[in-house]
Order: sequence, then structure tokens, then C-alpha cells
Amino acid sequence: MDNCGQLDRRRVLQALGAAAATAGCSLLSNGSLNERPVWFDPVGPRAPVVFVHGAFGSRLRDRRTHREIWPIGVPDLLVSGYHELALPLDPDTGEALPDDIEAYDLFDAAGVVEFYGSLVDMLTSAGGYRRASADVAIDDAVPRLYALVYDWRRDLSHAARLLDELIEQVRTAYRSPGLRVDLVAHSSGGLVVRYYLLHGARPLAAGGGDPPDFSGAAKVRSAVAIGVPEIGVARAAASLTEGEPVVLNRVGPEVLATTEINYQFLPYGEDLWLVDAAGRPILADACDPLTWREFDMGVFDPRVRTRIRGEASSRKAGLARLALLERGFDARLGRARDFRSAVRAAPVPRSVRYYSIGGDCRPTQARLLVETVHGRPTVRSRPEDVRNRREDLDYDRLMLEMGDGMVTRASAACRPAWPVGNPPTDPAEDWRWQRFVCASHNQLVVNIDCQRALLHALEDGGDAVAASPG
Repeated sequence: MDNCGQLDRRRVLQALGAAAATAGCSLLSNGSLNERPVWFDPVGPRAPVVFVHGAFGSRLRDRRTHREIWPIGVPDLLVSGYHELALPLDPDTGEALPDDIEAYDLFDAAGVVEFYGSLVDMLTSAGGYRRASADVAIDDAVPRLYALVYDWRRDLSHAARLLDELIEQVRTAYRSPGLRVDLVAHSSGGLVVRYYLLHGARPLAAGGGDPPDFSGAAKVRSAVAIGVPEIGVARAAASLTEGEPVVLNRVGPEVLATTEINYQFLPYGEDLWLVDAAGRPILADACDPLTWREFDMGVFDPRVRTRIRGEASSRKAGLARLALLERGFDARLGRARDFRSAVRAAPVPRSVRYYSIGGDCRPTQARLLVETVHGRPTVRSRPEDVRNRREDLDYDRLMLEMGDGMVTRASAACRPAWPVGNPPTDPAEDWRWQRFVCASHNQLVVNIDCQRALLHALEDGGDAVAASPG
């Protein structure tokens, strides 16, 4: 093979690896469980499992032509601007409109790289589950494995409604209207589950809506959260300003600004996420539009605004696009605040066994730093990017915490490392247990220690029939 061929192969492998990291999914690991462990001996009737994926974790396609939008081919992966991932916006309100893109399957694999397919393989081979479709009746005792597939660009409360529909289909397939399922969720899928446990299929209401009715919890026996940002992540704020890295380019902030997912990932305000150049806390609400304007973040960053104007057909069109993105930005921040209020309204009820598995051995972005450059505030997401450095500050210690590279241990454990204010509830108080393993976010679901912990949670017995939450 000549040098050019070697370079192309390296670029392909690099592309696949970066796609895995961006998808929040997983690389195939030689340490994955591929047969049933001798200690795995579930007690009592085994409930069906429903898996809920995270951001970038489903395949998206044009529903008319079936042309795949995500993931894209390796050649496009190297150069794409990912503009097709952007949601169309209402010209008056900036709210996201329906489009012709649909989620149709798990992002299971791409080339030589395994994503969620590796988790499915483990649950079927080591866990003894059988992958099934919810429209097929069950006529034997083999426990089934289902997957909720949703459009991860949109409001997570909408995914919770889809989850309720899927669970009702599973109940019909089992001919058991009181059946309770086990949920396994990765990354933002865990926020879908938390909303569902508290509010069921209820739409997200302004201000967080009515108090939880626990209608979803009545249909769930246990929930296993893997790498879930229980109190948000600073990475989400950085991505809305800098974009999300993918191989040699990024999903631009102007694309992410049209989606819901990054907003509902934002820090929930219980753990400090922003500091000034002297390392002092900045008490700023990540869901307040004034925060983004004051610190030139998101679509208010001068670099982002210059690029948007430059890509427009005219100066007038550029200004109109910016105004539209600003309206939409404010609207999605407001909905993110409502979502935050909804998922933090109460702990998980005791009727649901809740387990948490996270990573805690990777330096992970915990706080952004604001410094002044050329008279304007500039937000830094990485310690090495700070320009006006002070000898008395340890920037790694100031800006990073241990975690899985995306979600800090503090967020996965729902225990703020640098608490701010008094949270109204402690959602971690009724958890069955927490486990931490040494794995990055994109490798958690194939980490053998994580897989063992998952199987231990699933073997933890209990009735699979309806019970009242409380």
C-alpha cells in the first residue's frame, strides 16, 4: 500500500473513532461479556427490558427517500457541515417545526466500530434476552429486549411520550396490562427515563407543570442509568458556543442551536459551572438568555455571528437568520428550564429500583472560564485555551473534575462537587446503589465492569406486575 492509501485508511479509522465518541456510543471491547456468567441467576419473573439510547444514538433518515442523514458515510464525515441535522424554525417564533427526518433504528455499528449493537449483543448472549419488536405477541418465557428509537434532536419529554407508547405495546404483546418493565438508559436517555418516571406521557408544561403524578413509575420495575448527566454538564454549554467536534470539523453551534438536546443537557444550577479569570464563582443560570448575551456565548458569540452572516446570501438575509436563531435560542432555553424543573421536581419513587453506573477516571469538563480578550468576554472550555494565565491558579483543578470525559462523577452521582444554592429535592436519596468504573463516556456500555453491574441490577428480583409508586 502506498503512502496515500495508508493515509486514507488512517483517516477512515480516525473518522469512525470520532463518530463513536460523538454518538455517545461505544467501541467494541475484547473485555465485553459474551456468555452468561455463572453468577447471573435472576430471582423471580424476569421483566422485559427497554433500552433508551442517548444523543446521536439513533439512525436518522429522510422518511420519503430513506436517505440516511445520521450517521453519514466516512467521506462525508470528514468534510460535512452537518447542516441537514438542523431543525427548521418557525420564521415568527423561532420554534422548531416538523420535518421529513425520522429515527428508524439504533446506531448499532459503523464499519469496524461497534456502537449500541455491542450492548444489545451482551444482553442477548450474556443476559439471555431476546431482541423483539413490540408488535409481536409473546408466547414463551424468554425475557424480551426492546429499544426505544427516537429523534434525539428534539424535546426529551416527547421521547418520554414515545416511551409510554412502547411500554403499552409491550404490555399488549405480553397480554399483561399490569406488566412493569426494566429500563436501561445511556446518557441523555436517562433524562428521558427520569422525566417519564415522574410525569409519564404528560407533555412538558410551562414552568415545569403540575407536581409529578408518577404515572410512568407505575409501569416500571427498575431503571439502570449509565453515564447519565443527572444535574447537567458544562460540555453542553461549550458545544452551543464552539460546536461538537467530529473528526476534522464540527457540528456547528448554529446547527446545534436549532435542536433541543444541548439545552436540556445544560448545567442544572446546583453545581458551579462558570468562573471568572481569577477563579471566582460566577453565579449564572445556564437557562437564562441574559447569561448567554452577557458572556457572548452561543449564537451571541461574535465568531459565530460572523460565520452565520458570511454564509448568508446577503447582509439582510444574514441579519434575518441571526434574529431567527436568537428568538429560537431564547425559546429553547426557556423550555430547558421547564424540563429541568420537571425532572428535579421529586426523587425517583421507592417503587422503582434505580441504579446508577458512571465513569470516574477521566479528566472531565466541569466549569467554563470567562476571561476578557480585546475588551470582550471570551469563554474558555479547556484549561489549555486560557490566554491570560495566572501563576497562582491551577487551571486543570479549577476547570476539570474526574468523570467519564463528558459527564462528571458529581453529575452522574447527582451530588454537586461545588454546590450552589439549595436544591429543592435530592433525587439520589432513593437510589438502590451507585457504581463507578474506569471508562470514558463512549466506552461505558462495553466496559466489562459496567456490564457486570448492569446484569447485577437486572437480576435483582422483584415482581414484574404493577405496583403503586410511593
